[in-house]
Amino acid sequence: MKIFFISLLSILFIFACSSIETVDVQETKTVDLTTTSSNESVDSVSSIENLNIGEPHSRVYFDYDDDTLREDSLTDLLSISKLMKENTNYTLLVEGHADERGTREYNLALSERRAKAIEDFLVTSGVSPFNIEVVGYGEEKPVDSSSNESAWSKNRRAELYFIK
Repeated sequence: MKIFFISLLSILFIFACSSIETVDVQETKTVDLTTTSSNESVDSVSSIENLNIGEPHSRVYFDYDDDTLREDSLTDLLSISKLMKENTNYTLLVEGHADERGTREYNLALSERRAKAIEDFLVTSGVSPFNIEVVGYGEEKPVDSSSNESAWSKNRRAELYFIK
């Protein structure tokens, strides 16, 4: 009988001391990329001749410490995808950038992941991976050298250039 109570108390003690791990619910959002609103058009740039070669065609901004594409950049990326598929003799240079927070090595890797996320999106949409070059600059080329949230949000970006 004594062994039974000791066993019972031991089991209760083990269960009382165990912790329950909670998992945050991760929400997903589906975006229909095949339709556009009346104000937005996937044909925002009708031909490659209208582009300034060597100047940044587009900038894609990222959240802090994140390499996930934001929904507000998808329309621009789809128009770039269409241009790239219609003009296969051009190459798209994707430069990834980061703000000054974090180590130099971490920011370099983060900026490369940001550029790679854009490359992955474009390849998935049908652009040849041979027509895309990716480079990460980390914190080396800031748009705004101030040390505040406004400057940091401008520096967390990828710039897309058309080159021949």
